[in-house]
Amino acid sequence: MLNNNTSNEELAYALITPYSLHKSRTGGIIARLLWADVHLSAVRMYAPEPGGDFLEKYCDAIYDPEESEVPLKFQRLVIEYVMENLARPNVKGISNRMMVLVFQGPNAQRDIKNAVGHIGRDVRGDDVRGTFGDFIIETGESGDVNKVKDRTQRVLERYPLLKDVDMTSEKNSFFEPAVLTATSKAMNEAHLKLFNQYAYSDGGFVLNALGDVDPEFETSMVILKPESFRRRNPLPGNLVDFFSRLGLFITGAKMISLSFEQAREFYGDKLEQFRSQLKGMIAEKTNEIIQKASVLRENISETCGMETDKIPPGKALKMAQDAEYLFSPPKESGPGEVKKSVVDAIYAYLFDNLQNFSPDEKFFENITEELKGVNAKAEFDELIRYMSGADPETGRPLDEEGDTHCMALLYSGRNSFKSIRRRLKELRDVYGQNILYNRAHASDPDEDPVKERRILGMPNSPQGEAKPCDLEELVNQFYGDK
Repeated sequence: MLNNNTSNEELAYALITPYSLHKSRTGGIIARLLWADVHLSAVRMYAPEPGGDFLEKYCDAIYDPEESEVPLKFQRLVIEYVMENLARPNVKGISNRMMVLVFQGPNAQRDIKNAVGHIGRDVRGDDVRGTFGDFIIETGESGDVNKVKDRTQRVLERYPLLKDVDMTSEKNSFFEPAVLTATSKAMNEAHLKLFNQYAYSDGGFVLNALGDVDPEFETSMVILKPESFRRRNPLPGNLVDFFSRLGLFITGAKMISLSFEQAREFYGDKLEQFRSQLKGMIAEKTNEIIQKASVLRENISETCGMETDKIPPGKALKMAQDAEYLFSPPKESGPGEVKKSVVDAIYAYLFDNLQNFSPDEKFFENITEELKGVNAKAEFDELIRYMSGADPETGRPLDEEGDTHCMALLYSGRNSFKSIRRRLKELRDVYGQNILYNRAHASDPDEDPVKERRILGMPNSPQGEAKPCDLEELVNQFYGDK
């Protein structure tokens, strides 16, 4: 949820470079950045189109003849890097996909700048550049590389003082910063407005930046769920890193906060699934209640000197219910737990139907069939409550300050659906807490992934991307409409 009180807030961005994406360093970088005291509020993929002026305008905001923040030498280093690496084609001969993350916080610009670190050749590991930055040796030039370099020289003509900076000693080394960010308030605002201006022409779904795409490529969606974003927490980055080992390409990204209506439509098919998948919970809870009542009946018999069969099941059940509701009352909202409405229904069924404390298998089959719909609705309501932050009955927000932000990522590659579903199971085994707090959702080809992307308005939705995108909405909120 965006913080509407912008008077005490700042925006800052971090641009994960094409080489960092190419080397699957994305998750590690995100994890490092999220240690800062900031909130990740928007994320978008970009791949500047050939022939456009996106990169030139980005460099315009870097150039500072007064050297108020950055020496001319390093300005030139960064501008050359931008022109030679963020373009298509580029000197490394890789996709120019890049990920822009926008953070919000009282001191977001300072905190992100410190997290990213400075340009330097010293080896260190206390910031992003120290850990993930590289120097790459150039090993030759092709026709495309020469074109890129010629374009770079034309851009440098814009900045008279940079032409006289001697870079001879630097030419055998290639600067790889891992992340780009603003070094001043003015540069930060200019770059954010630039990302906003080119959000759709040079950003969104960037599959075409991969070149000649394999016709067998599939695109699957992963959603990193809210519990990972609610605290100062590197976990979202760890989850991205978990998927990176599949060798797939991130081709789209978006921060989302599901509305009540979106959540109900998105998870609509789950209600019927829960009827069959979770009905075993009813039999387990029923058996637990019966066993508890049976023990209480034995205790009453021993304490009062009564014959066991003289104590009616209903009395023992009432005592079991009173004890449970007093000492460990069931909650209506409890991930992976049988909800209060279901417990109430189980007791009501037992009061009417339990004849003895050794019911046969048919009895459990009957109660399961009778209450599976009640249980499914309770679990569905909890899922809606968790994902949207809204009361499942009224649709009203339960906590105005609650944060239900998620990150949706598009992964493209061969067999992406199958690969991600397999990795999702492994991820939940490592990071999941229960049936609800299981960290991530992944598209299932049997559950209409096209509908899921449509509901979320993803950049590759068949009905078109929802506008404004998260980055556009956030930047407009802070700086006014573009």
